[in-house]
Amino acid sequence: MKEVFIFILIFLIVFVFALVIFNGRFLYAQFKYHSLGTPPMSDEYQKYTSIEHTNIIQKQKLTRPDRIIIPKIGVDAPVILPQGTSEPLLQKALEKGTIFWPESSLLGENGTMVILGHSSAYPWYQGQYGSIFSLLNQLQPGDEIILIAENKKYKYQMVGKEIKAPEDFNIQRETDKSTLYLISCWPVNTAWKRIAIKAEKL
Repeated sequence: MKEVFIFILIFLIVFVFALVIFNGRFLYAQFKYHSLGTPPMSDEYQKYTSIEHTNIIQKQKLTRPDRIIIPKIGVDAPVILPQGTSEPLLQKALEKGTIFWPESSLLGENGTMVILGHSSAYPWYQGQYGSIFSLLNQLQPGDEIILIAENKKYKYQMVGKEIKAPEDFNIQRETDKSTLYLISCWPVNTAWKRIAIKAEKL
């Protein structure tokens, strides 16, 4: 009986140690958020605070975002157009920021846009965006999401949150409004489910 207890104790210690190691970035981000509050925005963010916000749908002027900003959770990252939708190409693009899903609608038109990002990464991950979406779960309805393109701001407001298996996701294709989905793997360091934040253009 004593041997069984020792085995279980060692197993739990190793399990907790592995959990902390492999989820370090996510756990650190969650700890900072709950203990220090909203993360400070980068110096880069300051240059976007005074630029024009546009809420006009202009069919003739379509563009994709080149930056995403979420003040509530301290996100300020590039939006990258991947060279394809294969897993290696997506992973390569995620090293440089978040991903604009190629089949998404563009800014300046009604439709549905999808942006993907990592929620966590292994300790040896080289890029600085391995946990860029680690705090998506902290967003609440009403929180602001800002997309930047050609020195203009496009503001969205969070309206919903879903956590589902990938095969259960049904992203509604809008035709009469501009909708944004932010998607990441969930729980962290698994591909088991996805967390999706839905936002609508202001």
